[in-house]
Amino acid sequence: MKHKEPVIFQIGWNACINCGACVAVCPHEAGFISAFDTIAVNTPCHIACMVCEDICPVSTITHEKTQNIVVV
Repeated sequence: MKHKEPVIFQIGWNACINCGACVAVCPHEAGFISAFDTIAVNTPCHIACMVCEDICPVSTITHEKTQNIVVV
C-alpha cells in the first residue's frame, strides 16, 4: 500500500463559519485541532485523506504538499 504524501492545510479565515464539520470527519486524534475548533493548520497531516476539504460547506480549506513548503 502506497503512503500518501503529507500535506499542510490552510483555512481561509474570512470565509470559515466555524461549523466544525472538518473536525467531525477528521480521522486524526483529538490533538489535530486548531485553537479555533477547526482542523490544524501549519501542521503536517500524514493521513492526507482530504475529507475535510470535501466536507467544508464554504470550500475554504486548501492544502499544499509538504515538499512545496519553503522555510525562511
